[in-house]
Amino acid sequence: MNIKQVTGIYFSPTENTKTVVEGICAQLPVKRERLDLTDPGQRPEYHFLENEAVIVGVPVYGGRVPATAAERLKKLHGRHTAAVLVVTYGNRAYEDSLLELKLILERQGFRPIGAAAVPTEHNIVPDFGKGRPDKGDKKKLKQFSRMVGTRLWELASNYRIGKLVVPGHRPLKKYHVLPLKIKVSSSCDGCKTCIKKCPVQAISRTDPKVTDTQRCIVCMRCVKVCPKKARRIPKMVMFVVRHKLKKVCSERKEPEFFIL
Repeated sequence: MNIKQVTGIYFSPTENTKTVVEGICAQLPVKRERLDLTDPGQRPEYHFLENEAVIVGVPVYGGRVPATAAERLKKLHGRHTAAVLVVTYGNRAYEDSLLELKLILERQGFRPIGAAAVPTEHNIVPDFGKGRPDKGDKKKLKQFSRMVGTRLWELASNYRIGKLVVPGHRPLKKYHVLPLKIKVSSSCDGCKTCIKKCPVQAISRTDPKVTDTQRCIVCMRCVKVCPKKARRIPKMVMFVVRHKLKKVCSERKEPEFFIL
């Protein structure tokens, strides 16, 4: 059995996770496809065969897989399909996210063969982890990609591979995201880019200045895609968040890799 194709799959509101997943895929010498689970809207069921592989990436929200991403991953179905797990986090901690992603994919019929926890820019306070993944990170990611390629070759050669072990605790920590509200300035011209791109459709379809805070997951995608830079977290709130995160996010974290 030869691995015919690898698909990079990601939920990536600010594109940090997308960058890491596609970087890993780019090093694998097989046909490559990609599947973006970020945009809103209905999705079909996706089925992957035993002679395929997937690289699945999500950002870490409060030490967990974002609830929205977890729901969308249920649309994926494997048939003993090899899977590489990727979580990206804003230089704080990834806690139970990697274990949770592993459990989700195993339930969906995938066979995890490797995993990576990669520091990236913090989605709310980009100064933490700024420029990550940097040159050193990318070098380590290339080395990890080569190890993944070796494992895929061994699978193709019917090499017996055991069960991947990753950090995390059960029961998983309680899912929680910061209850922040995005402020919209007068420079907003109503172009509706934020409405189209909001992963959870939390922004009013008729007035981009109105956001359903119960639905908003504070992914910061609307802030990133706004062409007028009209969306942001209020300065005083940002000051408080920055102060709260400074102690746990200031020290450089290194990528961690796990391979069978």
